[in-house]
Amino acid sequence: MENIGNSAVHVDTGVEKFVMDYGTKVQEIPPKFPIPMKGNVDAVMLTHSHLDHSGGIPLLAANKNNPPIYGIEVAKHLCRLLWMDSLKIAREEKIELPYTKRDVKTSLKNFVPVKFRTPFKLRKTKVTYFDAGHIPGSAMIYSKFDDGKALLYTGDYNTIDTRLMKKADMNLPDVDYLITESTYSDREHPDRKEMEKELVKIVDETLANDGITLIAGFAVGRIDELLLVLKKHGVQCPIYVDGMAKKAITIINQYKSLLKEKDSLDNALENVEYVYGDVMRKRIVKKPGVILTTSGMLSGGAIIPYLRKLHSQEESSLILTSFQAEGTPGKNLLETGRFVYPKENIDVEVEMFVKRLEFSSHIAKKDLFDFAKKLNPEKIFCVHGDHTEEFAMELKHNGFDAIAPVANNRVFKL
Repeated sequence: MENIGNSAVHVDTGVEKFVMDYGTKVQEIPPKFPIPMKGNVDAVMLTHSHLDHSGGIPLLAANKNNPPIYGIEVAKHLCRLLWMDSLKIAREEKIELPYTKRDVKTSLKNFVPVKFRTPFKLRKTKVTYFDAGHIPGSAMIYSKFDDGKALLYTGDYNTIDTRLMKKADMNLPDVDYLITESTYSDREHPDRKEMEKELVKIVDETLANDGITLIAGFAVGRIDELLLVLKKHGVQCPIYVDGMAKKAITIINQYKSLLKEKDSLDNALENVEYVYGDVMRKRIVKKPGVILTTSGMLSGGAIIPYLRKLHSQEESSLILTSFQAEGTPGKNLLETGRFVYPKENIDVEVEMFVKRLEFSSHIAKKDLFDFAKKLNPEKIFCVHGDHTEEFAMELKHNGFDAIAPVANNRVFKL
């Protein structure tokens, strides 16, 4: 709760038990999961597919608990992609995950698609999903209990438009209890238009030097956003997409109604080539262009062979567009100028121009406070952040009853 990762909120109404999200902390090796729940739950309410919110769900099947898993339909297919990739990475790194491919398949069979603003009922609790504006299919979960009280769990959300997404649905019912993410509760985001200009400037300057711009980002949501930025600014050069982002984009583009502009990805992909295999990788690094790929923190994936080839090219550039967790190769590169990837015995000085640009899809500090003021709940629980206690204290100073729960050992009666 008081950090970013392995999100899970267990709700016991006395009539039914359900869990909202059940994620992993993927930066840790092996991945960290929430503590096992005592007994079975009646349902899983999934906000979105990112592994820090969904990655532990197959663990329920492994423990012979097979509740229905409610979520927006696209999340099912993105979860399949991410869960299967987690198993693949675990095999490669000789790590044993606490669930199997069979558990993933069981979890997918238990998935129940729901639609935004369409209420459904458990036993006594009425649940409605509202668009969270974070990634396609992300939701805020509104639960109306039998006693008339209402709880909103935001998951990850964003209250500003991006190229890919409309902002979160702000037309919400009355809320008594708010559980809000706090990822950026300690700071504001840089101006997004300035970030776009900086990105395009780096690309243009790199192309002028006959270099290659390597752009690292998260597979689900981030690479899509960056393609739309390049399209909007009219970048004219060979543009390639590699890694798991190819499949993620294909899945997302099947749900056009979830995008801010339904044809935006189709238009952005008109001049984009997908990369398949090392032969193509070796070919495309011989000429100037832009390559967008995973992983966002340089901790594996298709970006590794590109960095092995391009790290010594001063005329080329590397743009990091994702959050860089402590201890990851991306964070280490920003701090030391070296790319260290022990799995393949890589430890090199990076002579490329390296820059981190923030294209976050999370709500920032001022908007977090504005959101709380708009809802004006009886109580606020600050979760999913590195500064939840400080955020809760600031909310208290602004007149709210706020608390930062400590993971795994706090029970609150609403």
